[in-house]
Amino acid sequence: MYRFLWITCFLLSVTQIKSENPDSLRISVEAAGTPKDKIPPLIILSQYWSAHNLDSAIYYSGELQKAALAVQDSEAYFRGCYNLVSALYETDKRENALVQGQKAIAYFGKKKHKAHKVNLLVLVAEKSRIFGHYEAAIRYFGEASHCDISDMDNMEAYIFSRMAAVWFELEKYQLVEAYIDSSQRVLKPGRNERISISNLEIMGASQRKQGHYQKAIGFFQEALKRITDTSFILIEANLYNNLSQTYMAMNDFPNALSCAVKSNEAAAKAQNKILLESAAECLAKAYSATGNYKQAYKYLEIKENLKWQRYAEAHDKLIAEMNAQYESEKKESRIAEQTYLIRLEKRENNFLTAGIILVGLILGYVFFTQWKLKKVNRLLFLKNEEINRQAGELETKNQKLHDLSDFKETMTSMIIHDLKNPLNTMINLEYIAKNSRNAREIVERNGRLMLNMVMNILDVYKYEHTALKIREEAVNVGKITREACNDVRLLAQEKNLNINIIANTNFTINADSELVQRVFSNLLANAIKFSKNGESVDIKLLEGEPGWLKVEVSDKGEGIDAKILSLIFEKFIQAEKKKSGLAGSTGLGLAFCKMVIEAHGGTIGATSEKGTGSVFWFTLPLIKNQESDDTPVEIQQILNNTEKLQLSKTALDEIAPYVSELRKLEVFAVSEIHACLKSIPVSKAVEVQHWKEEVYLAVDTMNDRYYHSLINQL
Repeated sequence: MYRFLWITCFLLSVTQIKSENPDSLRISVEAAGTPKDKIPPLIILSQYWSAHNLDSAIYYSGELQKAALAVQDSEAYFRGCYNLVSALYETDKRENALVQGQKAIAYFGKKKHKAHKVNLLVLVAEKSRIFGHYEAAIRYFGEASHCDISDMDNMEAYIFSRMAAVWFELEKYQLVEAYIDSSQRVLKPGRNERISISNLEIMGASQRKQGHYQKAIGFFQEALKRITDTSFILIEANLYNNLSQTYMAMNDFPNALSCAVKSNEAAAKAQNKILLESAAECLAKAYSATGNYKQAYKYLEIKENLKWQRYAEAHDKLIAEMNAQYESEKKESRIAEQTYLIRLEKRENNFLTAGIILVGLILGYVFFTQWKLKKVNRLLFLKNEEINRQAGELETKNQKLHDLSDFKETMTSMIIHDLKNPLNTMINLEYIAKNSRNAREIVERNGRLMLNMVMNILDVYKYEHTALKIREEAVNVGKITREACNDVRLLAQEKNLNINIIANTNFTINADSELVQRVFSNLLANAIKFSKNGESVDIKLLEGEPGWLKVEVSDKGEGIDAKILSLIFEKFIQAEKKKSGLAGSTGLGLAFCKMVIEAHGGTIGATSEKGTGSVFWFTLPLIKNQESDDTPVEIQQILNNTEKLQLSKTALDEIAPYVSELRKLEVFAVSEIHACLKSIPVSKAVEVQHWKEEVYLAVDTMNDRYYHSLINQL
């Protein structure tokens, strides 16, 4: 009886909608004289908007409920309740949906309305399961199963099947099997193949989760055999997806790839983007496992594109809803204004009629009315101006939303572009190791690039609205410079560049060494990037104004256009230039440099001319300086000279117990070496501290030869 009612109402809805559009049905509802006359068009409108606009569905389903209650039409009331609860759940108004569902379940608690009560219980339970409210789902499914449903076409089998789905989500696999067995036992053969296929799919997934892969494959294949027509195309795509994941877990990559291809084909026929995204992920894993990285990358791109399409669709839907809300409010405001004007016009006519009858009194009353009318018109004019102003603000906000969306898409594209090359290098590590002697250095360089890039992004976002916290300590600028040069050593080697440090004083500053070193690394990486092969990059350390260190990093690249020179330290300025083809990175590195230098109380800037190169400079406060020679040296010379380090007998005696421990460790045992060095007591001998710094440097740069020379020469 219940199924017949649904089919009849559906056919009636389709026939009626074809002959009458929603506007004509709405007019029919407004023109209806009694609640009974409103019910037929309200049923059609409720059904129609359930598939097209959930807010409208909520409204017309509620109106259908009211009209049905007025005439005690239980069938119409059930339709209104069912559509209302479904629409409320889909619009995230779950608490309201639960209240409406419980109210309807209580209404249909009578024996003669058993089918309606059971269907509402199943609806609320299934929606609770979908949204992860498993306890509520178990409670409502259990209440439905305790009703007398033996005469409801396989309803008991369906409830047991859905209960199994709940227990599967809760990873109670023994209960899953028990409920599937119960569902299959009460399922009437040949009556509802969809329930049987769903049971097989759940059993297969349960077996896969428990590691019984052969059993899982058997259930999935049996389910596929029972698919007889294209109406099961979504289930077919999901089954092949499950099969692909099972074979992948068994390391049977050819079968995993075959099933993933079939899942993708079925999802494409069904035009289901979620299944297409899942199938693309399976294909990417399968191709990667079989060594076809080109195809794997292709399907990873497809997956990401589908993911971004879902994001764009959700964004467009939000914009459409905001526009619809704006138009609705504007329309309501216009209607209210027109209604008010009509009311005023009627009032004026009444006054004129009364004036004809009461000539003696009308003169004074007309003056009063005219004055009042002008005041009202003034208020109305001001209100209209306010509405126009609000409309302009909404239009501006809408444009800002569009601009923000475009900006986020540009920034996301650029970040992905910046990270793509280092990631490709790491993905192809096996090939690089076979074809390059410097595989370790290449991976190290790309790892450092990625780490520096990610740290820049995190720091700029983290400290955008809060003060940057720095840990000040006495820092030797020469040491920081050497370590920063080592960070970019591989980049310089690739372009055959020399990095020259020019200084005549051994400067010491009070600063956060890690942050300042990243400033040096960022500026050096930029200089190398825009320098030609075979050129050189200079680092000058000098005292600018008294008490201030001035650092200059210069290159001989193409230079920077004067129009954008003053903007290069602004966050995301590169994203703005990308549209004109002037840049291809985020620009967060220079923004980070500015943030760090200003947090230390210094200043930063740049000078450049087209065709002659650029000079980036910054200042930091000095705490002391020691005189030394002014001979310009290359970074390679500085690193090699440290190998000639000589220690006094006193210094040798102090570190001798620790050197024997260090000789047992290889250079890659970074944490053990650091722990050993930290255990050495603070010495008054300067050469001991110098020796420790050089050991740190050798370990941090993985310079095995230098490390052993430092610990074996003693």
